[in-house]
Amino acid sequence: MVNEPISQALIVYLSGGAGSWPRKDPAALAKSLGPDQAAQVLPTLDALADEMLNVPVNWENHTLRSGTAQAVAEMRVRHPDLTDEALHELGRYYSYNWR
Repeated sequence: MVNEPISQALIVYLSGGAGSWPRKDPAALAKSLGPDQAAQVLPTLDALADEMLNVPVNWENHTLRSGTAQAVAEMRVRHPDLTDEALHELGRYYSYNWR
């Protein structure tokens, strides 16, 4: 079962708000959801983003693109409730942070 609210919140949170690079953006999340709801989902979103950055990839065997694809595939298995768009945003976040 897809968790659309968490997926949408994750997209807003990691899309970088007004910036052009993916990053955690609590202000964009609060603007989108309101401060109370944002505060409720923020621990879940932080946990997902941190988990993504810690997916193990053997960089001797991968380029940034293929390693990111492997990490996204792993997160898809771990979190089948996330939408493709949310997983894509996690991939952008991962790639930016590992570049």
